[in-house]
Amino acid sequence: MATSRKAAKARTRQKLLDATLKVLHRDGRSGLTTGRIAEAAGVAQPTFYVHFSDMDDALTEAADLVAQRMLERLRDYRANLSMGSPIELVRAAFSASVKALVRDRKLAELFLRHRRDAGTPLGERWAQVTQRARLDLVRDMERWGLQTSLPDLNIYAEILVGMTLAAAEGVVDKRIEDLDLMLDELAHFTVAGLQAGVARERPAAPPMGAPGPD
Repeated sequence: MATSRKAAKARTRQKLLDATLKVLHRDGRSGLTTGRIAEAAGVAQPTFYVHFSDMDDALTEAADLVAQRMLERLRDYRANLSMGSPIELVRAAFSASVKALVRDRKLAELFLRHRRDAGTPLGERWAQVTQRARLDLVRDMERWGLQTSLPDLNIYAEILVGMTLAAAEGVVDKRIEDLDLMLDELAHFTVAGLQAGVARERPAAPPMGAPGPD
C-alpha cells in the first residue's frame, strides 16, 4: 500500500512538472501561476504546495528535467558518431546537436526562448546545457586531431554552438523546412572555415621555382 501511495505521489509530481512546462510554453513566465499549473495537471490547487514550496522550486525542477532530457539526447546522438571524412564528421556533429534540440519542438522553443534568462532557474540550468555542448565540441575536435592545427578550439566551439542554436531556431520557427539540405550546407561551410583556420596557421609554401631557404 505504501509503495502504491509513493508511486501515485510521484505520478502527480510528474504531472505538475509537465504542466509547469506546458503553461510556461503557452503563457510565458509572467503567466505562470499555481492555479494554471494545477488546472493543467488536473489536480486541486493546494496539491501544488504538497510537492513544491513555491514557483521557483517547481521551475528549478522543471528546468532540471528539460536540461536532463537535452543532455541525454545529445549523448545518445554523439555516441553514434563515427570517424569518416571531415565533411561527414562535421555533418554528423551538427545533425546530432540540432536533432537533439528539435526532437521535442515545444521543449526546444522553451530552451531557445529562456536560455539567456540570467538569474532564473531556466537560464541557469539551460546555460549549463549550452556549456556542456561547447565542451563536447572541443572534445570532438580534439578527437579529430584539430588541436594541433587550430589556434583556439574554444573559439571554434563557440562559433559552432552559435550556428547550431541558429539552425535549431530556424527549424522550430519553420523558416527552414529541409533539414538535410541545411545540415549539408552547414557542414560544407564549417569545414571550409576550419580548413581556412588551419591554413592560416601554416607557413605559406614558396612559389613554384622559388629558391628554398639556405
